[in-house]
Amino acid sequence: MFKRKSVDAQVGDMFIKAHDTKKSIWVVEKIFEHVDGIMHARLFNKLQPKTMITVSASTLADPDFFYRAPPAPLD
Repeated sequence: MFKRKSVDAQVGDMFIKAHDTKKSIWVVEKIFEHVDGIMHARLFNKLQPKTMITVSASTLADPDFFYRAPPAPLD
């Protein structure tokens, strides 16, 4: 039997699209299982929160598509 992979992201985690020259930060808003049984994440653009995308968890974990944003410096 196939085993589903767990998502290596949590709500609030931040990612950058791999080939985005603007380095826009995308924040995980929700993680959910789609009707087809595949885990997905809904992300919003940090600078334009009404701009959202939904990607599969495997796409989010693939460095060809996304990488984690570096942590914000502490003041």
